[in-house]
Amino acid sequence: MPRRYSIQHWRLVVQILALLLFTYLLSSGRNKLWMLIMLALLILTPLGGRLYCGWLCPINTLLRPVSWLRSKKAGRPAPALPRVRWISWLRVTIFILFLLLFAMTLRGMIKINLILILAPFAILTTVFFSAAVWHRYFCPFGVLFSLPASVSRWRFRINPDLCRACGRCQRVCPAGAIAVDEPSAKTYHILPRYCLSCFTCQEVCPHSSIELTAARPDSSRAEEKARPPV
Repeated sequence: MPRRYSIQHWRLVVQILALLLFTYLLSSGRNKLWMLIMLALLILTPLGGRLYCGWLCPINTLLRPVSWLRSKKAGRPAPALPRVRWISWLRVTIFILFLLLFAMTLRGMIKINLILILAPFAILTTVFFSAAVWHRYFCPFGVLFSLPASVSRWRFRINPDLCRACGRCQRVCPAGAIAVDEPSAKTYHILPRYCLSCFTCQEVCPHSSIELTAARPDSSRAEEKARPPV
């Protein structure tokens, strides 16, 4: 009987091919072509969500083995970032610095690729914290893509009639995009601005309660009211 490959197998293949393409473009001095690819995916984000982050981002591809090795060595979930008031300001500050560096890159004042600058910090962050800390707070590309992703047309939803609140989806989500409803805490919501469209939650759900559906125009604000975990 032929082996059935999951979406995660195909996603890994796409990520590896994207990493090889990025390396080739970088080594051949055509890294601006990668920026065009990123821009195209950014334009499509209001339609399909953060596909670049979940499927093509070289930094995310490098973080996958780091997260896997850390979980195997520690034997327990990686710690989250402590809840402090200044974390939102830190996120804004990092994004502003990124915009300044990006402008300097476009003007030729900086020759190195920004992804190469960010990759070591991403790996170091994931060694000590969960990958969600990088995706949600420290990654400037993530902040950029989260803006149009909050109103994405196609998004993952958790059917409350099928959800049994087992928590598997929340534990495997690499971006901490799944929030527990308050005050009942019996069902979950997926926040589109953080969701990487990686299909991981859908594949681990034992009750098939997670669906990829088209959002109603008035549903984005209601879903964003739920407070996601770090």
